[in-house]
Amino acid sequence: MNVTRISAAVAALSALALATAPVAAAGPEEDFLTIIRNEGIVWEAVDTPAVLDTGHAVCTDWSNGATFADEVGDLLSVTDWTDYQAGVFIGAATGAFCPQFEYKIG
Repeated sequence: MNVTRISAAVAALSALALATAPVAAAGPEEDFLTIIRNEGIVWEAVDTPAVLDTGHAVCTDWSNGATFADEVGDLLSVTDWTDYQAGVFIGAATGAFCPQFEYKIG
């Protein structure tokens, strides 16, 4: 197994764990932001609306037929995140905003 496959597998497992993790009684947007922040993804407060929009865009992408690899690739192309962080973001977004697509990260 090469490094890319290992990284993708780690990202997928991270995403699945976060998507299926129980969340507090806060709303989905607060849960999403808390999860990604707790996993080391940081942003300026002024960028919070863009972070939320990107999280919701994961669901739109799922609806349009995107694969997990597509999602990871898209995030890595516009951020300096690791595969793990991309997986965290995708898993948290899916769990919070569109859990019907959790099968795509499993």
